[in-house]
Amino acid sequence: MTKLRWGADAPNDSSAARERLIDAAEACFHRYGVLKTTVEDVAATAKVSRATVYRYFDGRDAIILAVLLREGGRFLDRLRDRLAAQPDLETALVTGVLYTVKAVRADENLALLFAPEAAGVTGSVAGASEALFALTAEFLKPFLEAAQGSGQLRGGIDLEEAAEWTLRTILSLLTVAGPRQRSETDQYRYLQAFLVPSLVADPSPPEPRRTARQRKRA
Repeated sequence: MTKLRWGADAPNDSSAARERLIDAAEACFHRYGVLKTTVEDVAATAKVSRATVYRYFDGRDAIILAVLLREGGRFLDRLRDRLAAQPDLETALVTGVLYTVKAVRADENLALLFAPEAAGVTGSVAGASEALFALTAEFLKPFLEAAQGSGQLRGGIDLEEAAEWTLRTILSLLTVAGPRQRSETDQYRYLQAFLVPSLVADPSPPEPRRTARQRKRA
């Protein structure tokens, strides 16, 4: 097999080669923007030919998809730590949703998934959205399973549907600007009022205090 030209530091295997090309694509996204990056740009940055890029990816859309999925995986690692630090399901849900919305808006690559101007321009955006949706749903299931086991999740709720409902809440906040602008505090209250009751079990009412006579009889 002909050795590929990668400059002085050639990757050892196909997995490393793909990562090198994804790194190059990510650098191009920062330099030119996602939608203006071409296969030629990626090849030049990685110091390989266009043919080498096509050996690992079907085209520009496949490269964009790979970058967005890797970025999504990195974000989920950060989100996992954030959720693990919360004391209960209610706080984890609200904090996780707000953290996700804020982080996606601040990440120019992930924000592309929800930008109206990107719709219809590249098929990779739709593909990445679907793939990230499935990836995030799988990511949420262990947290929901733990909440179900501890009695924090409402009874009779399907875990996959609970994950989907949480994701749809995030998508709505990312893609629908109005009709009201809320501060972060008001957003927290809003989610407590409407998202939390749909998923979190009602807390058990405190036991009534017994009178002295009742305690004596007991």
